[in-house]
Amino acid sequence: MTLYQNKYRIESNRWQFWNYSAPGSYFLTVCVQGRNRILGRIENSNMKLSDAGIIVSDHFKEIQTYHKRIVLDEWVIMPNHFHCIITLGDIDFDNGISVIGDNGGDVAVDKIHEFYLRINQPTKTITENHIKQYRALRRKMLIPKIMGKLKMQTSKQINILNNTAGNKNWQSDYHDHVIRSSSEHQRIKQYIKNNHLHWKDDTLNQ
Repeated sequence: MTLYQNKYRIESNRWQFWNYSAPGSYFLTVCVQGRNRILGRIENSNMKLSDAGIIVSDHFKEIQTYHKRIVLDEWVIMPNHFHCIITLGDIDFDNGISVIGDNGGDVAVDKIHEFYLRINQPTKTITENHIKQYRALRRKMLIPKIMGKLKMQTSKQINILNNTAGNKNWQSDYHDHVIRSSSEHQRIKQYIKNNHLHWKDDTLNQ
């Protein structure tokens, strides 16, 4: 099976309506609540994971078990955030790792397609109701489901570690960017690899 050929991708100039179940590569950043440095520290330009950081690292290695379409690319854990690139293969892609391939993530592709057909008309005005419909669909898309599961499981284990049941360890939202080209992919990949080398100048190190 091909990884992806963009044949299921739904392009839109309205980024707020992007289909996050569409095949492609996604650059994602998640920050610790309050930007607290609970995941480790930088020593001599190397990241030393704390016990909480090790929990996150262990769960990262399990991401590809979440669904057959998921390929985990580059990733890095920093003292108070992490970056990663996650690629979603075509609808029929099988990563050879996961046994999960139900319609949970894929059904959103068809539903978002129907949604686009309704709103992408020359005279169509985007209403508050359209935005609400999209937000409801987004929660069922694969990338939000991946991030939700990762954050939930790691937060639970960190709270067990620290005996802080119910504590919120991650910020509610996260940054996402749809990677548009192979050159951009390589640039972001290199940025992730070198992230620990530039910690002193990192905007999240404030």
